[in-house]
Amino acid sequence: MMTETNKISGRKKEILKEVVTSYIETAEPVGSRKIAKRSSLGLSPATIRNCMADLEDAGLLYQPHTSAGRLPTEEGLKFFVQHIMDKEPLSWGEQVAIEKEMLQEADGFNEILKRTAQLLASMTGHAAIVSAPAEMEEKLDFIEFVRIKPHVILVVMISVSGTVRNQLIRTSKDISQRILERFNRKVNELLKEVSLTEIRDVIVESMREDRRIFENILSQLVPEKAQQQLNSKLYIDGKLNLLDEPEFSHIPRLKSLLEALEEKHLLLRLLDKCLNGDELQILIGTDVAASMRRCGMVVAPYEDDEHPVGSLGVIGPMRMNYPRVVSLVEYIAAILGSRFKEI
Repeated sequence: MMTETNKISGRKKEILKEVVTSYIETAEPVGSRKIAKRSSLGLSPATIRNCMADLEDAGLLYQPHTSAGRLPTEEGLKFFVQHIMDKEPLSWGEQVAIEKEMLQEADGFNEILKRTAQLLASMTGHAAIVSAPAEMEEKLDFIEFVRIKPHVILVVMISVSGTVRNQLIRTSKDISQRILERFNRKVNELLKEVSLTEIRDVIVESMREDRRIFENILSQLVPEKAQQQLNSKLYIDGKLNLLDEPEFSHIPRLKSLLEALEEKHLLLRLLDKCLNGDELQILIGTDVAASMRRCGMVVAPYEDDEHPVGSLGVIGPMRMNYPRVVSLVEYIAAILGSRFKEI
């Protein structure tokens, strides 16, 4: 149900705001008497009750059972974040604490991404996800192929940020270290000009005598685009925070959510929504995913000087404190972008 903004009066917006705020704090239905006590509207419980009935007719509130108070619907929460919500400013102390944590020295950008996920999860009390820039995976400074034993090669990759990554590759044909040394020289020479992804075509064309050998190695080292996207670095923290939320006290429901958080395809798709939109987005209920329809998500890009390069987000119950979470996600995304520019 779509609600026309101009049909919701200022008074009703204030009442909806009070219902949502109470719901965020307690996860419980709220009645007209409680709204009358906590609001500054100066309205009687009877008047508030009538307004709540109108909001229910508009599809923004619902009554879980007879004689209970009201709760916001999914549409009610969306209306709140789009037309009513004011961001909760971070205190000076919080800003200093965030900057101190994120600006300290780190062993490569991957360490910064991991720290970012931990910080977001800690400060929001929800689950946090951070994606690494796809291009960061391709900015290699050095690569070496070492024969470990017959049919097994160790690939050592050092990124321009100093991060070291190892990968084992199995080959159908045993390859001598002498041949690998020739391969090492050629690949490192090419790394000065093209990315690892682009090397495959160049190397296979320029080393015709060993074409089959190196084509097989590179096909394992540089997956096809869809698989490469799936294997992109994705940092997740705070999943156990969900155990504290009353919405997920039902074990099958919690199990379903935790399984969804293990699906890289799903999480990357959610983060990509933000990259495509080039701005912070708030996803609620069915806008998140079918398997996460009781959740809310705040996701924002972090940028270099020209365009978004990665994104970060917070996943929690639909009643998460959006005013605060939005401020945290925006502030941390801005600092993460500044760290990326240092690479």
